[in-house]
Amino acid sequence: MNFNVISMLGLVYFMLFCSIFWVLLYLEKEKELSGDPIPKRFPLVSIIIPVYRNDTEKEIEKCVSSALDTTYKKKELILAWNGPKNEVFDFCKKLAKKNKVRLTETERVGKAVGMNQALKVAKGELFCCLDADSFFHRDALEHMVGYFENKNIGAVTSSMKVYKAENIWQKIQWVEYIFAIYLRKLSSLIDCLYVVPGPGSMYKTDLVKNLGYFDENNLTEDMEIAFRIQDAGYKIKNSLNSFVDTVAPKKLWVLIKQRIRWYAGFCDNLKKYKHMLLNPKTGMLGMFMLPLSIVWVAVVIYSLAYLINQLATSIWLNLKTLWLVGFDLDIFISRIMDTLRLNPTFMIWFAVILTGIGLLVIYLGLKMSREDVRLKYKYPHYIAYLLIYSVLIGIFWIFTFGYLLTRKRLKKEDFW
Repeated sequence: MNFNVISMLGLVYFMLFCSIFWVLLYLEKEKELSGDPIPKRFPLVSIIIPVYRNDTEKEIEKCVSSALDTTYKKKELILAWNGPKNEVFDFCKKLAKKNKVRLTETERVGKAVGMNQALKVAKGELFCCLDADSFFHRDALEHMVGYFENKNIGAVTSSMKVYKAENIWQKIQWVEYIFAIYLRKLSSLIDCLYVVPGPGSMYKTDLVKNLGYFDENNLTEDMEIAFRIQDAGYKIKNSLNSFVDTVAPKKLWVLIKQRIRWYAGFCDNLKKYKHMLLNPKTGMLGMFMLPLSIVWVAVVIYSLAYLINQLATSIWLNLKTLWLVGFDLDIFISRIMDTLRLNPTFMIWFAVILTGIGLLVIYLGLKMSREDVRLKYKYPHYIAYLLIYSVLIGIFWIFTFGYLLTRKRLKKEDFW
């Protein structure tokens, strides 16, 4: 067997192993999935909303309303402005006064900067971060608070959904976030979450302060603090029932920029916390999830490179064939049709099996997120995801590697 055959077989078995592993874990832990600890006490929760000049007034107002309307009683709300002031800041100032909430401000740019500024005045035993383009479901906080009665819990993540998926890019992300709900909950059951997403996650206030606040120089401060919390010996859990809606990027380039930040942040934090990799003391996070994530990146890059190579080779051979037959289109089209006839090879069967598992996982994600399949209305979401998402991930990583090689030319605020 040549290298291509061996590598493709390895890729096939790796993808099947990962897919089947998470399904088996779901079946084993199904009874533990939906329940959240019932809180015996209700400490004050500080809800911090970091705000930047690019946020829209409509989204900020909706975000604040969702925080104020939560059914959790003991809460305070802090708007955390970061960056140069503009008309959006003036709107935040009026909104804070109208709703009697606190407003902190700093001209330095960065979500972590704003969060840290707000944390210095936060009174809550717990605090919750809510991005300005995200919105709580009314009972979101109650479902997270109970976890913190376990002293080993440092943070709890919410279950994020895409708010009003309107175009193809948002529809793909809608399915992606449904899958993330499935994967994040299962990962938390074996203690291997490595990111505490901005929309709706909750923390122990004193713990984050004692660990030195958020890293203001990190591209993904929510991922860095997740590593730091677990490096300090604490655990991160997920509340399946704590739902938060978030506005997903509508334009492809905005989506690519978001993923460059996420993926480059992963690379930076993996380098920073490399001592956690394959370290038995870090449990499943270091021994399973981080190595698995690294291999997945290699698989995605190799798969995209293989696809591009096969496509380029096919185009070249077809052009060569067209030339050899004297540009006789009848013969050329006949040969093309021969190559398109269904041939039940090993790779086709693998694709069918993997697609079947993918559909099962999407269904389980819908079930866990309390969403109906609604195939009549949602079929474009599923088709776009299945056909485009895997290619998109490869494109995201290509741009990320480009950024990592030229990051000196870009400023951190380019991502906000």
